[in-house]
Amino acid sequence: MSSTFMVASHAANKGAKPDPVFAVSKAATDAIAAIGKEKVVNASIGAIYDEEEQFASFPAVQNYFKQISPEELMNYAPIGGLPDFLQAAIDVTFQGNFPENSFARAVATPGGTGAIRHLFFNYLEQGQKALIPDWSWGNYRTIAHEHQRDIDTYMLFDENNRFNINSLKEKTGALLKVQDRVVVVFNTPAHNPTGHSVTDADWVQIIDFMKECAQDQQKKIILLLDIAYIEFAGEPEETRKFFRLFHDLPQNILVTIAFSMSKSFLIYGMRSGALIGLSSSQEVVNELSQVNIASNRGVWSNGTRGAQRLLADVWKNPQLKEAIDQERAAYRQLMAKRAGIFMEEAQEVGLNTFPYHSGFFITIPAANSAEATQKLTQDHIYALALNKGIRIAICGIPTYKIPGIAGKIKKAL
Repeated sequence: MSSTFMVASHAANKGAKPDPVFAVSKAATDAIAAIGKEKVVNASIGAIYDEEEQFASFPAVQNYFKQISPEELMNYAPIGGLPDFLQAAIDVTFQGNFPENSFARAVATPGGTGAIRHLFFNYLEQGQKALIPDWSWGNYRTIAHEHQRDIDTYMLFDENNRFNINSLKEKTGALLKVQDRVVVVFNTPAHNPTGHSVTDADWVQIIDFMKECAQDQQKKIILLLDIAYIEFAGEPEETRKFFRLFHDLPQNILVTIAFSMSKSFLIYGMRSGALIGLSSSQEVVNELSQVNIASNRGVWSNGTRGAQRLLADVWKNPQLKEAIDQERAAYRQLMAKRAGIFMEEAQEVGLNTFPYHSGFFITIPAANSAEATQKLTQDHIYALALNKGIRIAICGIPTYKIPGIAGKIKKAL
């Protein structure tokens, strides 16, 4: 039964249910306090933990923050972001793979979440729908609803567990029949929650289709690339080649990128990122900058100066960049090792998973996910129940605890 005491009607019952990720994480934390961390597998939250189950960070980043001045660490940043941070965000994103005949601008946001918020609010009318994959980060829906926008979904995988281009085409076309614009979200590479990455061949098909849609000059096509996990998807020069495909786009196609420092620098709580706009039109990206800087002022004013200064200085200092790159590569290899053990055992016990390429998470399709994850807690394994699956945060499980998890999930199912 719903009840409203003081809030406006649009806020009634908001937050009545706890955030599922943090609820499972709390349950795991409580179990650790009760029986010890050696007996508990916390597979809930998307943060890297080392082999001793300690929160992972980069020593080079820690040392950097210890030596910069208080002014650069704690003072206000410009509303739109430090200019050298904005350029560094663009340079770090593309790293030599900037598409021909294109323009780019960036606006600082509090993590990729802030970029997604701006996209949904400023590029959709109230009540219109963004299009996201059916397997996706749950917070996309929360952000849309917070701003009186809605969500539709396309099927991420076809019957062969390949990218479902037909579903994407069908749902995009249907939305464009009832909306003058569409925002289509792609979380790649190293997708949350499956670890899937869209291939270059798939991107060619996607871009060709979006160009077909853009032939109607009255329609506006906005693609949102959420690249939060790109630094843990493989070697930088390989994971970014697909950006070159976005060249010579029609002016009514805008490519936007949610850039995040949370995972790439392991500074989740410092909330630093950027919304990057890519277009064949200078005017379109200038508009993106102008509009979203104004939104910054109206929502959170400005971002975290210390994190912005870190990125700018990393891009200027080859020695600092090399140190962080090496530390990041070590954790990327560690996660690949953990995932390799899990996927090999899953195959051995006949546990069906979605295709995993890289990243923080592995997902097992499961109709009875809530019941199964509850059973797993009897083995002190705490994983996230999705609507149709179980998400394993491989990033936080030490390697010695991986063996046997796949078999226990199979049994629980």
